Amino acid sequence: MRRSEDMAGAGRASIETRLATAEDLPALEANETAKTKGLSASYLEEQAKGGYYVVVGLIDGEIAGRVILDTRDDDGTPLVPEMKLLWVYPQGRRKGLGAALTQHLEELARELGYDEVFLGVTPDNPAAIPLYVGLGYAPTGEHRSAINLSVIDGEGEGTNDPIEAIFRKSLTVR
Repeated sequence: MRRSEDMAGAGRASIETRLATAEDLPALEANETAKTKGLSASYLEEQAKGGYYVVVGLIDGEIAGRVILDTRDDDGTPLVPEMKLLWVYPQGRRKGLGAALTQHLEELARELGYDEVFLGVTPDNPAAIPLYVGLGYAPTGEHRSAINLSVIDGEGEGTNDPIEAIFRKSLTVR
């Protein structure tokens, strides 16, 4: 484990974060929805190619969420590196796992030599915006049209032509 945040004691859960491995695939697939069937395998395939990092979060040793750091610049986006697809499974919410996953991703980005992280968030994901703002992300005022992968992990319907607001966080200002 690269990073461990022990919140055990006083009845609190133990939270750990680390890079995903092939051995995590069954647990990741077990939490896929009908809309996301097969995506966990594709995320791990992209990670094996390089420049794409899948970070998993565990609560009491069980995978309860994941986030992706995409450092590839092959899609023409200026948003490098980009945090993508933060998803805390319903049973793991409100326990600090989203913040722990984000912090792990930011540490990874720093180690890779980046001084900022970007993300896109859609308006039909209102729970994410306060989390990101609370973690130091600020809206850039920019927007983009994007495939709504951030919502398909959950049960929401998403939109046909989603628009994402772009957020940025400096990794040099602490």
